[in-house]
Amino acid sequence: MNLKNILCCVAPLYACSLMAQPEIETLQVTGTRIAKQSQGSYSSLSRSQIEAFNPASTLDLLRRIPNIIIAENGAAGGIPFVSLRGGESNFTLVLIDGVAVNDPTNSRGGGFDFNQINPSAIDRIEVYRGGISAVYGGEAISGVIHIVTRSSAPQSIGVEFGTDEQLNASGTFSTSLDNGVDLLASVSSRKRKSSDFASIDTQQGLFKLGFDTEKVSNELLITFSNSDNVGFAEDSGGEEYALPQIAETRDSEQWLVGLRHVYALSDKTSLSGNLSWLNRQESSNSPGIAEGVLSGVPASMVDSEFERFEVEVFAKHQLNQSTTLVFGVNGRNAEGRNDGSIDFGFPLPVDFVLQQDTRSAFAEAQYEQANYTLDMGLRYDKSDNFDSETSLRIGADYAVSETIQLFAVYNEGFKLPSFFALAHPLIGNADLKPERSENAEVGMKVASQDSQFSILYFDNHYSDLVDFDAELFTSVNRSSVDATGIELSAFGKINQWLSLSADVTYTELEVDDGPSQLRRRPKWFGGVALDGSWDTVTLSLFADFRDKYLDSSIATGLVELGGYAKYGLSGQWQVTEQLTTSFNIENLLAKEYQESVGFVNDEANMRIGMQYTF
Repeated sequence: MNLKNILCCVAPLYACSLMAQPEIETLQVTGTRIAKQSQGSYSSLSRSQIEAFNPASTLDLLRRIPNIIIAENGAAGGIPFVSLRGGESNFTLVLIDGVAVNDPTNSRGGGFDFNQINPSAIDRIEVYRGGISAVYGGEAISGVIHIVTRSSAPQSIGVEFGTDEQLNASGTFSTSLDNGVDLLASVSSRKRKSSDFASIDTQQGLFKLGFDTEKVSNELLITFSNSDNVGFAEDSGGEEYALPQIAETRDSEQWLVGLRHVYALSDKTSLSGNLSWLNRQESSNSPGIAEGVLSGVPASMVDSEFERFEVEVFAKHQLNQSTTLVFGVNGRNAEGRNDGSIDFGFPLPVDFVLQQDTRSAFAEAQYEQANYTLDMGLRYDKSDNFDSETSLRIGADYAVSETIQLFAVYNEGFKLPSFFALAHPLIGNADLKPERSENAEVGMKVASQDSQFSILYFDNHYSDLVDFDAELFTSVNRSSVDATGIELSAFGKINQWLSLSADVTYTELEVDDGPSQLRRRPKWFGGVALDGSWDTVTLSLFADFRDKYLDSSIATGLVELGGYAKYGLSGQWQVTEQLTTSFNIENLLAKEYQESVGFVNDEANMRIGMQYTF
């Protein structure tokens, strides 16, 4: 019997053991293990906001969070691109309930496929912009996206229909027992086919069990996802330019199990333990890409698997009324493997297996007074075949008045080379060094009861970046990137029914002291949303805009794509206490635009649905 079957059998037994025991409040905040953090580049969406937006996917949900670049190869089935402050997708650490889910085994080098989690299972989503290895270790060199799943929810079923043969369904079942045990199960399915070359079919399930007493908090999480994707390969040029006109297929399966335990030793001291297991498998069948302006890519068939066990223990102590301390250790064991071949006129095997152990120790401290807060994080990481890494975080905020707050943060980050870059038999290089970042920011936040405004300046330096050298035909560390810019966001209530929010980001990029040639990074981008609520009806009109930017495909080479503004509309009507109806229109004006070269979007996409709560 394999591990996932064992865990499915163990879950009911674990529930029984909890019932045999005689409430502790827990709060997860991305960026620290201390409940309050200094101000900085932190954004979040609550469950009520998620329900009001009613996104079709978690990637669509991320589009409503300020200061993030989102792009996708096609309307369905494509590989998503998520960038924080000029970084690559794999520069962002993705967590589900505190468990890292990035997969370093495949060619994306650690980028996360957000189709693995459905918005119906999400309680809130938090985004921290800035490298923060001092808290989480490697992978978080440009930021963290933390997806926190629901622990309790009304029992409900929902269904949606839409253009592009969309069919979305979800069901949530939850109960609370008298002895402090909470049970939640959530299942969902999402299908969309925008063309014969672009489709997605995903199924997901979540089981969560919690048990709280005055001194103890326990939580067991089990998630499963299965996704079948059809889409043109990245860099192929999409339906406009791809040769051959054959889509690649990617089928994936992911299991995640997490166990969290918090024990209050006293009013001032608590001990926490986290244990997790992640297993992700992916099979890809690519027809290759014919030679164009750039060299072509041969056809390939590859199966990859990534498995990681992680254990973490830390203590939190309230030293006095002003000072909080955290000390902890962490251990990870990860193994990745590829099995398959590339077609060079004959099948050339590209099999590899790589195992990696990482041991870590970390500490955090926070000092808080009436009008200012100081916090610091320090972490030591030692991974197999790499030198040790020490990462630092320092943050401070100062309340000038009841409405004005100033803040400053300095972070250091590092990211180990992906298993693909280290061990791939054709392009891998075992001598690669970790990629690194230094991040600094200063800003101001002005907040009142009905409005909020923030502005900050950031300066990020990425170094030792892993790149492919065509002449050496291997992966190398050779480039550095400087990303500086300004992030603004604002929110205000127009009246008791209407509110307006807006965000703008300006980023200046330099690569090795020269102008940027990085893809999909506009200098200007942002969004505006007008949200209204009247009795049982809610409406949201929103816009997403970006300046011109560079992108490339093998067929075209590097090209400049024009900027665009696209609009969306969503609404809900609570017909009865139990029944809610919804509608969503993406690309409201059917504007033609491209997020990636050759992947043309020119149609309005509509969905209607209903949810029944019982």
